[in-house]
Amino acid sequence: MNNSQFLSTSFFQSDIWLFSIYIIGTFEFVFWLCNSFLICIEIFDFPSIDKYRIQKHKKKLRFQPDLIQLMKKETIRHQISIIILTPLLYYILNYFGHLDIQGPRPSWLTIIYQLILFILSEDAIFFWTHYLLHTPWLYKTIHKKHHIYKQPTGVVSILSDPIEGLQNQLAVWFMPVLLKEKHIFTLCIWIAIRVYQTVNAHSGYNLPYVSTQYWVPWIMSGTLAHDFHHQHGKWNYGSFFNIWDRLMGTHRLSTNYKTN
Repeated sequence: MNNSQFLSTSFFQSDIWLFSIYIIGTFEFVFWLCNSFLICIEIFDFPSIDKYRIQKHKKKLRFQPDLIQLMKKETIRHQISIIILTPLLYYILNYFGHLDIQGPRPSWLTIIYQLILFILSEDAIFFWTHYLLHTPWLYKTIHKKHHIYKQPTGVVSILSDPIEGLQNQLAVWFMPVLLKEKHIFTLCIWIAIRVYQTVNAHSGYNLPYVSTQYWVPWIMSGTLAHDFHHQHGKWNYGSFFNIWDRLMGTHRLSTNYKTN
């Protein structure tokens, strides 16, 4: 084997390569699996599903070509950025601790404990940074780009100003970075949970069983809360839970939503 072949083989077996493949692969699989379903029910009318559409008073997005074009353009930009920036995340995670890529997975007790930490940390950081982004200057300068979509759908979850994109990544990765020991298996589960949660929150459909709000509406934000946030440009700033919104008096839900 010559040097170039050896270097190529070594790279494709390296931790940074495997990390990038696992993280990007998990993100893309969950993101496009969920959005393929949402795109399908956007293109085709299924009365049994359409009755759960939250903003029934508005025409479907497929009849709004300008918004569709903007979504396509911004989605491509995001897909390119995730490929470029994911390797940098590998170095950040290792700088503040040790990231295990090829070792045995940790115990389920450790995985569950860390996932709980990730969720609680993300929810708190997201609420307060999101709340801050709704102050007049930051909203006009940064956050308004995300609120162009008053009738959200799944891909809208990743469409925002680059500075806001960093805010979202800070919330997602703050606790994983702080932990001294983390495993790629746990991080992939975390990515799957977070992607599913945010795509669902932006889906525009209050589907039974698949929405967190369906199961525990008294504590989970869910689709109804975040759709209401996009319609009005305020209230419901939380991510996973509505606890911070209740404490701050910013929890609101529409009283007009019906499934028939």
